[in-house]
Amino acid sequence: MTETRYYEGCGREGPIRCIFLGEFHPVAGPKIACQFPEDYISKEVFDSISAYIIPKPEIQRCTMTINALGHKIVGYPIRIDSSRYERNAYLFNLCFVCDSWSRTVQYEPVVKKLGEHLTIMEEETMFVSNGSTKLPTLLAHLLHDLNTHRKATLVEGDTVMHLKVVEVRADPAPVHDHDVPVMLASVGLPRPGRRPPPPPPVPTQPPADGADQCDPDIDVDQPFQVDFNADWDLTTRQLLPYITGYNHVSKIAADTNVEKTLVKSCIQNLVYYGVVTLIPVIKFTNMYRATPNLSQLFSDHELQKSCLSFITNGSDSKEKPSMSDVLAILCALQQGTTLRAVCERYAAAARPAFDIRQLILFAQLHGFIKCLKRFPVYIRPPSRSNGFNRRPEAAPGLRRLFTGRLCADEICCLARLDLPTLDQIIEDDPNVAVIWR
Repeated sequence: MTETRYYEGCGREGPIRCIFLGEFHPVAGPKIACQFPEDYISKEVFDSISAYIIPKPEIQRCTMTINALGHKIVGYPIRIDSSRYERNAYLFNLCFVCDSWSRTVQYEPVVKKLGEHLTIMEEETMFVSNGSTKLPTLLAHLLHDLNTHRKATLVEGDTVMHLKVVEVRADPAPVHDHDVPVMLASVGLPRPGRRPPPPPPVPTQPPADGADQCDPDIDVDQPFQVDFNADWDLTTRQLLPYITGYNHVSKIAADTNVEKTLVKSCIQNLVYYGVVTLIPVIKFTNMYRATPNLSQLFSDHELQKSCLSFITNGSDSKEKPSMSDVLAILCALQQGTTLRAVCERYAAAARPAFDIRQLILFAQLHGFIKCLKRFPVYIRPPSRSNGFNRRPEAAPGLRRLFTGRLCADEICCLARLDLPTLDQIIEDDPNVAVIWR
């Protein structure tokens, strides 16, 4: 029994293997009027599925996908009623043919747009039914451009149509107030004529207590350049300068004076298109632990160069850190040890200084480390016979948030507290337990 490498439902996208035009001929019945490459779909295969290519009126002008006989065919059947045709109607269907295992949902809008476009051309000039000699060239052009560039432009007379294959992704997870958006990929060039912002100061030691979060007013020199004049919507253009990798959603909303729900919706849209990802707030009181993916950094030399370039970007220090310094810090991150303690240990060894936040950012983006979050849980204490508790409890307003489902960062955003205040409330109340995960 032979095994195939891919299977239906595997989620992989394959190329378009063939494009053909099926039509109902008044004498010959259903047939292939034109296809490219020629003879890719045999007459026997077409005859077996012709009832689905030229279907009943009830399912015409509906996107259809047929998976049969080793092919997956996407079509949009059209019926044009007119007395100028021999049977007072003309039926046709322009179809894309892919491998039987291929994911084809991304081609459905393209096939539908093509079908509607050919309908207009047929009604105006009978471009399809007259067997235009331009059809083979048009199909070949479509096949090449959609497979190579995932977009195509069709020009026929004064009519121009633009097609683009848009990837259909799963809906992104909801964006929370405490999430920190980070740019993942370059989305353009720097603004013409604008000098880059000054590099941030390189911290050699962690900040003092109560100042764990980095200064949001510092314009961090991003590794990914953003074109603020690109064709973004107005809200996105307003938010982009504040997506630094350190500002959480609530702070971005406050700094830009944009309603928080609108900020969340905008960032969720950027996450959907792979421009942005979300990470926890970087604080020196955080605990991190290494993941098995860290082993990639030991052997991948290109990844090592990228890491060193990222963490020293904008640094004026002549002495640069080595890869052993980076790996020593990442391996020292573990549960029970805060980022502050690791930084103090590194600074005491008189090693080359660099921005530790950049390293944490890089490591999280590549999945080398995971941030351990604290989830406070309120445990109802046993009461005395007189109904009084033994010791004071947390503020009643906060008690409803200590469910074990909300992390400390999220509680701070909801209750409008700073982290040291929340830490003190948790520490003072013996009825609150903390779960790390």
